[in-house]
Amino acid sequence: MPNWQKLYIGLGVSVGVCTGIGFYLIYRHQRQSALSKPSRPLTPTLLLSSLRPCHDDQYVHRISPSEIDNDDSEFIEFQHGRQIPDGSVPLTPDQASILTHFLCECNNDEEQLHYVLTSIANASTFKESQINLANAGCINHLRGMLLNADNEKTKCKIFLALHNLALNDFAITQFSSIVSIVINRCRLSPSNSLVRVNGLTLLINMSVLEYLHEEYMTNIYELGLLIESTIHYEDEALSSGKILVNLSTNKLNLENLLKLTGVELKPIMNLFTSNIDQLSKSEDILLRFLSFYCNVADMIVNELKESEDSNNNSSSWLIDSTLQRQGALYFEFFDRDKQTLAKSLLRPQYTSIQINSQRKRLYQLMDKIRQYQLELSVVSN
Repeated sequence: MPNWQKLYIGLGVSVGVCTGIGFYLIYRHQRQSALSKPSRPLTPTLLLSSLRPCHDDQYVHRISPSEIDNDDSEFIEFQHGRQIPDGSVPLTPDQASILTHFLCECNNDEEQLHYVLTSIANASTFKESQINLANAGCINHLRGMLLNADNEKTKCKIFLALHNLALNDFAITQFSSIVSIVINRCRLSPSNSLVRVNGLTLLINMSVLEYLHEEYMTNIYELGLLIESTIHYEDEALSSGKILVNLSTNKLNLENLLKLTGVELKPIMNLFTSNIDQLSKSEDILLRFLSFYCNVADMIVNELKESEDSNNNSSSWLIDSTLQRQGALYFEFFDRDKQTLAKSLLRPQYTSIQINSQRKRLYQLMDKIRQYQLELSVVSN
């Protein structure tokens, strides 16, 4: 064999040996690193994206676990060593059933009942828990408890337990009759009480989805009395404004919203424009009520326009004031004296661009309503 062939063979063997040794050293180093590295526990992440409101122009109040009394453990231990999940992580169907079962079992033990209600409030920040709690019959039990609760703290805990459940489009199908119960509970409670604050917040959330709007309309007179009683209290008035804005995004509510009392434009404008520099929330409150008025005016204009375009009298009820009770919202839009008063109240004069914009919008809508009103009266004659 020639020498040059021996040389090539030797070089090939050397390269193969070196490569093998290199791979072995790399493998041993990686194995030692893996054995010496400590394992790290995985932490569950809180997801709130499922709680977004349906419409950008609606108002929603989310309750997070940090706003509810809680400890650091994932379970609450009761007497006899029994444990229930505290709701800090999503509930499984079995855990949701356990919590619902405890609602009935600890009905006579106020402290334990409050622990369970807090756990439900915590858990309902998760979409999975909302669905599992609804399937377990939790909402039906909460409704029954709310009817019979006579303790202020218990009522508030029930409201908190329902807050986030009301934002789930499946869970809310089980909220039948809860709107009327909450309205009555709020009406019978003192102004600025915790029951009022938490009850109004629940009414905001239950009005985000349109599923329960019919119940609000069925209770429109009671709702009007409640809203009227909140006007002189900043936080309550702001909540009332948010409820009204949510309800006024649904055109099916127009006829009943016009029956609403306690929301006359003049006292609202006078109260919140006079205090706009003294009360921190006056501008926000005024903006909500103006937005509500604009939404209702928009629906009226659309209804009148559709009637005119189709050459029928489908909107004749809009110019029949005999169907309305004294002080109804209807007269703010259709009474001649109220229309004239509104024009003087709605002249832009404040530094807030948003408020001036809404005042201008409402002013223009009032003009359109008056024009359609005159045209309809001519046709009817």
